[in-house]
Amino acid sequence: MNLHEELVFDLCRLPTEVLCYIFIHCLPQIEYTSPNSKTPPMLLTRICRRWRDVATDMPSLWYRLSMDIDHADSMNWRQVVFGYDLWLKRTQGRPLSLEIMCNENDTTDLRNILQPYISQIFSLNVTFDMAVAPEILLNDLPALQELDVAMRFHDALSSILTSISRLFTLRSLNFGTLNCHSIKCLSHLNLINIDLSTIFPTNIINVLQTFPTLCSLKIQILLFEGLPCEPFTHSTIQLLSIQIIVRS
Repeated sequence: MNLHEELVFDLCRLPTEVLCYIFIHCLPQIEYTSPNSKTPPMLLTRICRRWRDVATDMPSLWYRLSMDIDHADSMNWRQVVFGYDLWLKRTQGRPLSLEIMCNENDTTDLRNILQPYISQIFSLNVTFDMAVAPEILLNDLPALQELDVAMRFHDALSSILTSISRLFTLRSLNFGTLNCHSIKCLSHLNLINIDLSTIFPTNIINVLQTFPTLCSLKIQILLFEGLPCEPFTHSTIQLLSIQIIVRS
């Protein structure tokens, strides 16, 4: 047995607690992981049977998942579904943090894959690109607290806002823009963090008045004229970040 083989043999015999510590602290820190054979958690399962058993029993390695269904490249749809389901089973009930790319007719397929794990979804970062009925993905998420929504087209904005308005556990929202109607639609939610890509100056005070529990507000303002200066006191705001975009 050469030195390399001896080292691998010794590593495979480490106590479970030590292996868990190594896996957690030595893997690269990435926000979301795709379910392919080259991603860090999957690589661990290919070293030896012992490492596979330990890694697949560690929910902390599997709770952040990036999902992007490409039907054109999915030669075996059942295999794709099985792969996602196996990955999600390894979370063992831990709160899920998901990044989802939703194209055209993906919404129903994605919802079906996620349905057994709906009550685990804590954080959701979703991009809708010409998605049909995108609100399907946002309905009935009883544990969701963090939501980041990006839309390439705004045709379904109304239905998406309606679904968001029913997410009563939601605390953080990152959204493209909110007008007066949108703000009113979400006014009953106890949001504490809001991040908006664009908003008109006249709606700043409206947002602050509508969400009295707000702790953090990050916004980009489209400025065509002067910035309205209206005194206002908010009792809970701790962070207010305003980036001004001047349009002539």
